[in-house]
Amino acid sequence: MSSTAHTHPAGSSTGGCDPGAIDELACIATGIQRRAEVAQEHLPQLREFQEEFNGARTRYTGARLAAKVDLDEAAATLGKVREQIRCRVGHEQRHCLAQAVDRVFDDIRRCAGGWGCCVDDCGCEFSDAVQPGDTVASLAARIARYTQDTQKAAACFTALEGEVTALPERAVKIKADAVQLLADVCDPVLGQDVVRLYARLLVLMRRIAEAFRGFATVSEFLDCLCRALLCVLKGWQAIAVLEGARAELMCKEETRRKACERKQRETVEEVMAEYTRLCPPCPDRGEPAHEDAADSEEAEPAPAAAS
Repeated sequence: MSSTAHTHPAGSSTGGCDPGAIDELACIATGIQRRAEVAQEHLPQLREFQEEFNGARTRYTGARLAAKVDLDEAAATLGKVREQIRCRVGHEQRHCLAQAVDRVFDDIRRCAGGWGCCVDDCGCEFSDAVQPGDTVASLAARIARYTQDTQKAAACFTALEGEVTALPERAVKIKADAVQLLADVCDPVLGQDVVRLYARLLVLMRRIAEAFRGFATVSEFLDCLCRALLCVLKGWQAIAVLEGARAELMCKEETRRKACERKQRETVEEVMAEYTRLCPPCPDRGEPAHEDAADSEEAEPAPAAAS
């Protein structure tokens, strides 16, 4: 079914044949073909995302449990560090360091995109409706906007899926950094720079708190992953329909252009064809063909008056 409004040319009211119906059908077919091509182009990505989503609960649950073990051990190590250096750092220094950590992590969230779900409903509003006033240009603009939003949702899905491996690796790194910090605190030379050691302590404590990237539970993570998948699906569906409609309109514009060129090139023939449609010959009933003299004189143009 075509996505743009169509006329229904078959024969004119005068019984003439209108071969333009063939061009119309060809343009409809072009739109359908383009829609299918776009759908096929993005189907592999959707299949891949579907496969990943189906196994996400099991894999992410395992990753989260493994990470929690390392994070708990890291927190215990940092507790020992805090006991050893807290009294060696002044109250004002601790206060300033805490403020500095807050500001730096706020900056990190802004530049890294923040934590929590990376897709929202506002960025996933796609309409495949084609209005009578739509043009090739207006459809192209919507397609470009929808493509950008869909690709953003796809990137969100990929980043979330990457948490299955990134989360355990992140926890292992935090645990190793905590062990190294405890060793540095006990070092006779490195242990002298207590302000820097306390800054490292606060950074690691914040990294533990934000290790799960804003997802308090497995269900919250899976809900976000599902929303990202549905956003990608709705986006490519709408884009496929609009691409088909745009291809159909482009085909019709090209058909009109060629028809205009033909009329300019074969003007007399086009005039005669139009004349035949406007004034079709009467059927022959066997009556003698003659015209009333008065009618004949009236039909002929009057000669110009001599000056």
